Amino acid sequence: MAVAEHLPPCPPMPENPDDSHPPANKPIPGQLYSLRQDLAGWGEKGRYYNPPVVLLLACPDTDAVLVCQTYGDPAFAGPGDVALGALFTGFAQLWNRYTLLRTDLDTYLGTVDAPILATIDQAGEQDALPLQPGTLLWFFRQMEVETGYFFSRRAVEQLMTAHEDQSLSFLASAKIPIIRQDLDKLPVHFSADTLGEISVLELFLHTEPDDRLLPLAAADCETQPALRFSLQGDRIIAAELQQISISSFDYAQGILTISGATDAPYACKQTWIFGWRVGGHCIEPLPELTGQEGKYFWVAFALSPDQLLPPSQLVVRILSEEEE
Repeated sequence: MAVAEHLPPCPPMPENPDDSHPPANKPIPGQLYSLRQDLAGWGEKGRYYNPPVVLLLACPDTDAVLVCQTYGDPAFAGPGDVALGALFTGFAQLWNRYTLLRTDLDTYLGTVDAPILATIDQAGEQDALPLQPGTLLWFFRQMEVETGYFFSRRAVEQLMTAHEDQSLSFLASAKIPIIRQDLDKLPVHFSADTLGEISVLELFLHTEPDDRLLPLAAADCETQPALRFSLQGDRIIAAELQQISISSFDYAQGILTISGATDAPYACKQTWIFGWRVGGHCIEPLPELTGQEGKYFWVAFALSPDQLLPPSQLVVRILSEEEE
């Protein structure tokens, strides 16, 4: 059993107790909150999960918040972590981001200093150093990710039920011949035979930028090109490349987890499609560990070690609704 399984919850706490009064206005990025105690419970592997303290990164709408998990013992800080400053003990786990409901937030603990929040924003676009499997820090991070998943899974399911994205409706109703007709007019080509049995999602995953878009594709190892399609009504009107930065890339126990962000303007009506390309086909992600909020995304795949080998790669497609 991993040593990290015996670690007690260690949330960051304000040095000044007066800082814990609830704010009068709505939540904003940079604030620290504990989660409601009634969210605690038993999860997978027979573990009991206590609510962590989270740092708000974004508030994209009236229902959801994007957070990163925190921990109060600096001894467990490692690559990709950012100290919370002089007002709080502990650190923010930038590799452990997820979505919650605003109603999941309980006690306001304070707000980190603006320079700390700016550092967190910048650090989210950098690669974290890989960890040695089997180390205490490696086990600790596995436990922290599982904790975040326990609390985010329910919230994401509720948000998906409450907010049906228009571009998801497009995927459900789109006809492949019409999509092919639109794509044939754009600077893209197909990486596989798309004339046989293929779904709409697979069609987009197998659509590649051609030479007219390639100048943007020359990226360094910290970035990944994503192909973005603009939708207007039930038609595809444009395709372009945008760069996304990879902030974490970890493989453990057969699961590859990737998170990152994009600097492109955020469109509220958009759907991200992910795949892991191995040879001529794309492996679908694990839906319960995959999502996107604002400029941030996270995705997980169940892969064998052989499926990680180059030239296997992450494929990202973005469907963006445009105003008519």
